[in-house]
Amino acid sequence: MRIWKVTAVLAAGLALGACGTTGGNLFGGQQQAAPGAAQPAPGVGSPVHNVLFGQPVPEGQQTLHANLCPRVEIRDGSAVWRQGGEGPTELRYQGTITDLARECRIDGQTMTIRVGIEGRVLVGPKGDGGRVTMPIRIAVTRGLSTPVWSRLYQVPIDIPAGSPNVAFTQVEDQVSFPLPEPGDLATYIVFVGFDNQAAQQERPRRGRARTAER
Repeated sequence: MRIWKVTAVLAAGLALGACGTTGGNLFGGQQQAAPGAAQPAPGVGSPVHNVLFGQPVPEGQQTLHANLCPRVEIRDGSAVWRQGGEGPTELRYQGTITDLARECRIDGQTMTIRVGIEGRVLVGPKGDGGRVTMPIRIAVTRGLSTPVWSRLYQVPIDIPAGSPNVAFTQVEDQVSFPLPEPGDLATYIVFVGFDNQAAQQERPRRGRARTAER
């Protein structure tokens, strides 16, 4: 069997409103990003790509195949994660995903995607310095809703005492799935977002654990 490799570094997409009617099966919650937030379109040579993956590949060293690397998007309703009570005065922390990047590699009959996530955590009136853990899910779908691959990541973020907000980056490089036919690959999408439903399910479990320890 012939083994071949292709590496593609392409522009990332932030399409917050493209697929809002199909997000319930992979991501929980319907929180929206704050209005007016800057959403630049990153790509080869953009600041977010350079931070997450290094400097751009010099022209001529490799061929870029746009149809071989699925686009990456933020799942509608999952760009924001919130911790704290209801209302702005009860907020402890709020996380926001601001940019994405991805890099694809094909090894034989397997595609592996390296996904970079950039965001910011805001410290609210009830928050303070310390460590917070944010539930970020990466999911690959065929079309808008047929699951191909999904994994929940618990991402720890350290916040210095007295800091009003902190930026974060996260890179995951084990997003892998069987290589489909070329015609089907064009329909694949990599969705990224906060899994607010997983966060809500985790809180009751922690509460029961604390009660049992007493």
